[in-house]
Amino acid sequence: MAHGVPFETVLELIPLIPASAFKAVKVGQQTYYCFSKNVRLPSLGKVRLVISFDNPDLTGTCAVLVTNHLTWSAKKIIETYLLRWPIETFYQDAKQQLGLNDYRMRSATAIQKHWCLVFAAYSFLHLDCLASSRRKNPLPIKTIGQVIRQQTQSVIEALILHAHSLLNQNLDSALSLTFYLLRHHNFRVTYKKRWRL
Repeated sequence: MAHGVPFETVLELIPLIPASAFKAVKVGQQTYYCFSKNVRLPSLGKVRLVISFDNPDLTGTCAVLVTNHLTWSAKKIIETYLLRWPIETFYQDAKQQLGLNDYRMRSATAIQKHWCLVFAAYSFLHLDCLASSRRKNPLPIKTIGQVIRQQTQSVIEALILHAHSLLNQNLDSALSLTFYLLRHHNFRVTYKKRWRL
């Protein structure tokens, strides 16, 4: 490893790096203070190591990034790493909220269609998360989960209003079907007080 001294972890190496070895790197609006060096790690071989702090005092939590791209600058490595967070949150939301891996098809075409529907749904939900003017605030103002809960609540409210309308028209069979659908999909009816059915 660096300096010819074996370390158990990179974190043991950080106090030995002089503060002058950390260079300011601006990525977007944020400035990071980074040390980068090509090192040989026993389990990975030769890699590029970046140790990054978000403050010039080099205090608090640091990010330790490792890549096999030995010629990349610290800025390029950080920019690439920062792309991971939206990807990670997409997969988490798509799996947990939108059923990305809840398919039961066997053909590649059917799976591809399912994935396309999930991606389209995510795109529409993500648009609903953004502020009306991206110039003022380019970051989402709601999470995908919050938007899904809002949309689900709107659908349930519309279904309950529809059931209420059917009840007023004495259409018992349609009303029975509506409540069957509510029970079948495990929707929780939390609007009893509000709608007084």
